[in-house]
Amino acid sequence: MKLHILGSGTCVPNIRRGSSGYALELAKSTILLDCGNGTTWKLGMVGIDYLMVDHIFITHFHPDHTADIIPFLFATKYPHPSRLREKPLVIWGPKGFLELYSALKSAYHDWIVPDFLTVKEMNEKPVIMEDFRLIANDTLHTENSIAYRIESNGKSIVYSGDTGYTENLIELARDTDLLLIECSFPDELKFHAHLTPSEVGKIGRASRAKKIILTHLYSDCDDIDIVSQVKEYVDVEVILAEDLMQIDI
Repeated sequence: MKLHILGSGTCVPNIRRGSSGYALELAKSTILLDCGNGTTWKLGMVGIDYLMVDHIFITHFHPDHTADIIPFLFATKYPHPSRLREKPLVIWGPKGFLELYSALKSAYHDWIVPDFLTVKEMNEKPVIMEDFRLIANDTLHTENSIAYRIESNGKSIVYSGDTGYTENLIELARDTDLLLIECSFPDELKFHAHLTPSEVGKIGRASRAKKIILTHLYSDCDDIDIVSQVKEYVDVEVILAEDLMQIDI
């Protein structure tokens, strides 16, 4: 598996960090995890053809995680005439996602209804495809926010989405090869629906994650050494996410 950080920031404009978006290249599938503003054009910057994306998995409905669904689907509906989409695209989201997509269609009509598109809501059953298995669990952020665990070719990645401290994330991340986890604020600016370095460290230690990437970073986290703060709790590699970073899993 190969992970591309497309956006390591939040809803607040930051010249260093765009809104949430991550691309995962597997043996046969290309997956997007969230689709915040700027995700679509950044795919080209990391060498991924947006028309070759197979699945998009949305963690929750805040605009910094969903806004680029609109330009992604519009560009898919109306690509350059020499390049048409020729394979299925499935967009998955938590409970309520079908309602959200219906509202978007009410505003944008069939401009965002390309050929080969299916929209689904996650449930308690795993998503099992030829080259990956995916499960989800509830998180502490919005009433329907979820995190994802993807397993492929003997490796695993867990993506927290946005969340506060929750045992659900610890269980989902158990022994994962890579924990891609939000770390929005320093400890002294703790907000209940987001994580801080000490909480990330405790989750990493309890889950026994083998590598940790800190993401969804407000600018406050660029002014202090949050990596060292997390490493006070774990003895594994901890990486500060940067836009366009690539990680092999």
